[in-house]
Amino acid sequence: MRYLVIALAALTASVGFAAPQRGRNLLENPSFERTSGARASGWQPFGQGYVLSSDEARDGRLCIVCTSAAPEGSYGAMQEITFAPPLQQEFKVSGWGKAENVAGDDYCIWLDCWYEDGTNLWGKRGSFQRHTHDWQYLEWVLEPAKPISKIQYFVLFRRCTGQAWFDDLHLSLMPFATECQTLAPSLYGGNSIDYRARLSMPCDWRASVLSGGHTLHSSRGQGEAIKLAWLGTDRDGRLLPGGQYSLRIVAEESQLGEKLHLKKTVSTRSGTGRGYAAWVESSMKRALVDCFPETVADSPTASVALAGNEWESFQVALRAAPGRDLRDCRVEISDLQGDGEAVISAANLQWHQVGFVELKRLFRHPQMRHALPGWWPDPLLPVSEFDVPGGVTQALWVTVYAPPGTPAGKYHGKVTVTPANAQPFAVSLNVTVYGFDLPVQPHIKTAFALMDGYLERIYGKLTPQLRRAYGDYLLKHRLNPDDISRAAPPAVDDIAYYYDRGLNAFNVLNLVEPRGSRPWVCRSPLSVYVPEFKAELVRRLDAYVAELKRRRLIDKAYVYGFDEQGESFYPVIREYFGLIKQRYGFPTLTTAAVPQTPQALQELNVDWSCPLASSYVLEEAEKCRAAGLQVWSYVCNNPRYPYANWLADDPLIEARVIWWQVYHQKLDGFLYWGLNIWHRRNNDYVINPASDGPRLSWSITTATEGWWAAVHGDGELLYPGREGPIGSIRLANIRDGIEDYEYLWLLADLEGNVEKGRAACLPVTRSLTEVTRDPDELYAQREKIARRIERLLAPRD
Repeated sequence: MRYLVIALAALTASVGFAAPQRGRNLLENPSFERTSGARASGWQPFGQGYVLSSDEARDGRLCIVCTSAAPEGSYGAMQEITFAPPLQQEFKVSGWGKAENVAGDDYCIWLDCWYEDGTNLWGKRGSFQRHTHDWQYLEWVLEPAKPISKIQYFVLFRRCTGQAWFDDLHLSLMPFATECQTLAPSLYGGNSIDYRARLSMPCDWRASVLSGGHTLHSSRGQGEAIKLAWLGTDRDGRLLPGGQYSLRIVAEESQLGEKLHLKKTVSTRSGTGRGYAAWVESSMKRALVDCFPETVADSPTASVALAGNEWESFQVALRAAPGRDLRDCRVEISDLQGDGEAVISAANLQWHQVGFVELKRLFRHPQMRHALPGWWPDPLLPVSEFDVPGGVTQALWVTVYAPPGTPAGKYHGKVTVTPANAQPFAVSLNVTVYGFDLPVQPHIKTAFALMDGYLERIYGKLTPQLRRAYGDYLLKHRLNPDDISRAAPPAVDDIAYYYDRGLNAFNVLNLVEPRGSRPWVCRSPLSVYVPEFKAELVRRLDAYVAELKRRRLIDKAYVYGFDEQGESFYPVIREYFGLIKQRYGFPTLTTAAVPQTPQALQELNVDWSCPLASSYVLEEAEKCRAAGLQVWSYVCNNPRYPYANWLADDPLIEARVIWWQVYHQKLDGFLYWGLNIWHRRNNDYVINPASDGPRLSWSITTATEGWWAAVHGDGELLYPGREGPIGSIRLANIRDGIEDYEYLWLLADLEGNVEKGRAACLPVTRSLTEVTRDPDELYAQREKIARRIERLLAPRD
């Protein structure tokens, strides 16, 4: 966005600060109430500018509005803020936006920054929802890597059509405060204190435990995380009795010279305890390496509920006291005993050690303020035993499966963890089985790409057995073993094998040139689509389609093409999709940027359109469906908050609630570009959990620089193991979300009204930007739906 600077330099009038106060809005006239002629004081026009409006203000008399009839337009406003001396501080950025029929790229708050050393930080943005909506609040955090001397703050309506309003804008220094704290006395059962806090910015800190004014223990450090773990001893290592102690925190921020003082009184138990803590955690929350609860139960209990032919998981978290590692921990799971002779065999329960990958920069999600960079839980490692280092939290992922036909009712069992060097503990397990089964074949179509090229990079020549192992794994996670990017049709024998095991759609071919030695080909240039390419395409497909028809496998086939291509590809899309429809009768699926109208899709021979989640509009999609078309959607490295995503540092529950959104928004299918995009740093080996340990050098981060360095897990939901796929906690939540979708589908089917199913999505989701991130709320609604289904299925007198 360098041209913004050049174009506006002559117009700029800066607001300057020598020592800005925290919390103070640094913007002049942020609500546009003061005017100078046709402009708001302090706000220069960007591009074709803005208009003051007295009709739609969110608060006060005025706001600004930008109107564009053509996507080439550029509208907006800008204000410049300078700092002398320069500051390296985090900034809170916020504002309000309202939209009417907005489509396009840049409807956002956009910041360009100048560092003291002459380098720049361009284009830090927060985007408003498009389409039509009332006033929407947007907030995000600017994290400069170096001292900043100048910020240009823009509200943009660029490359968009429609009408957008802006009001109540804000830019301020983040407050110097603790954003979240956890204090756990006697976490391990005896005299101990564990404390953790996140500071709003890096600083020097000291945490101390005192008694009678004497310091017994202290920790110090520099950064955003305060960590203290006291094992109840004096300075000579003698165990002290439990009782009342003081915890004191002092933190100092160097640049503005501010100090933070906290003091808490803590009561502890006497004794040494067992040396570790154990508790139960939801499968929709990450057990981060430094996390611990404020209290733990002496006898923890896990409760899950599920239908027949369903999987449901929970976590058992262990935290070893500092300096007291747990060694060679083994896990035993009992049968689940129901009423009478009803039993769920232990063979239907499994556990994995939750492994870790390193994330060096995080996306600042408003619901993950406690999180810090470091080792993050993601892979599900198949191991027979494990260690827990002192001062670290380690989770076990336990999954219960209820086979089809399992009698409804309550079942009970236990999970026992036995360290070699500490006393064992048991988690009581209560399982509710509902009185219905989920189908083998899901009702929602999926197109998640499992790419042979990346399997070959890691494993070498791909054997049918290995490919089947990955296919079976995906089917158990309710996903089609598919690849939207495949440049050659899949083996017919594989399709036949998957056909009765849950497959409900498969891509015959991506309309691109052969990939050769490349791991994949996403899209081809226009120069590929010549008569010779078309003739070769027909030659390859004629025989393949004939074999599909002979083996009665044709009904689930489709063709994908023109991944995220724009208007320049419309003639080729029309030609090649027309060929596929007329010659073979396949549906055609694309993520190309095509208008979401029946007329446009039909003219381009697009049967299944797939816009990005942030571009999906239910009302437009319904018009397409009424014309016999389908509308899918997808996520990738975006959109992010307030949209849901399943990137590795988004709230884990979002991977599950997306499928409630899929139902609520009536999507016909959901697409994801990659399950195994394994070309990132260090990804050149097969993982052996027994020897590699839980902290993998394997990378799920897209790049090492730029904004991509804070994108984690995009295109990676699987890891390569010696015996086949290693899953992830995100993929497990995707499976659980698809199973939740089946609850909603079954409820609507029994009620005879899809709107009953959509109404049952509340309060889990209300729109594509309104979702719960509270597991208890999702569980409660799921329970209500299950009980309604049972009542509807009950025999009537």
